[in-house]
Amino acid sequence: MKPNPPNDPRSGLLPFLAISFVGAWITMVPLWLDGLRRTSAAQGTPPVAALCMVLMMLVPALTAFGLTARRHGPRTAVRVLGLTRATPWRHELRSVAVALTIPLGLTAAGLTVATLAGWYSPAHLPGPAVVTPLVLSAAVSVPLYFGEELGWQGYLLPRLLHHGRTRGLLIGGAIWGAWHVPMTALGGSYPGHSVLLGIPAAVVTAMLFGTVIATVRLSTGSVWAAVAAHLSLNEFALPLTHEVSERLVDPLFAGPLSISTWPITALAVLGTWLAHRRHAGRHGTADAARGGRPGSRSRSR
Repeated sequence: MKPNPPNDPRSGLLPFLAISFVGAWITMVPLWLDGLRRTSAAQGTPPVAALCMVLMMLVPALTAFGLTARRHGPRTAVRVLGLTRATPWRHELRSVAVALTIPLGLTAAGLTVATLAGWYSPAHLPGPAVVTPLVLSAAVSVPLYFGEELGWQGYLLPRLLHHGRTRGLLIGGAIWGAWHVPMTALGGSYPGHSVLLGIPAAVVTAMLFGTVIATVRLSTGSVWAAVAAHLSLNEFALPLTHEVSERLVDPLFAGPLSISTWPITALAVLGTWLAHRRHAGRHGTADAARGGRPGSRSRSR
């Protein structure tokens, strides 16, 4: 099920972006005032930083729900944003299961490239002692990822699709990357690297993975599947990259956010784009055969 586009594609877009971006910076103020900055991948996350990130992740959802409820009322907002189940449970669970595997598959392929390049040294496969805490952390963190994706996939994505599917997804990914700047500038994604390198790298990564997550949303019709893909990226792909390595990992060169995973993710994005074009072309041909007008469906650009 495709997300229902708003009557006016620009309706509520600027307020959502303004509040989400300003809110992201505000939640990071304590870290900026404290002078906290990650200078090495070996650094842990202090409790105050974890709290700030939690608040930041909730900003898009609260903004989306507030703007939608103001216009349509709380009950309608619940439906419009995808808070209620839109597909049968069996389809929903299958979509979530598939979405969980996608970031792991892309990361595994990227780590293979990084290993061949000499940037990564896998030591062992993760055992139950490693996986169990990750599963528990992921279960507790579901509301946070729903907080982000309710905003990005439930509210923002339908307002970008009027640019065309491909262009809309790339724009959404770029917005997602720019939204992370308050955290990225503090060494959040690429500790030890210059801001001038870290921020552009984070935007490229967000455009690629953001496109993957949005494609999951459009392909499955499920916001929960998009949540699962995002959760899998942060709660499994990122920590497992470090857990199975025999040495400290530089996230710029190895892992889901790295330059070694970029070409893998780009190929996945290209493959889904080609599949969508082929699917749209078949439907256009069928419509023409039935007397409809070819190209009457919205085409990717």
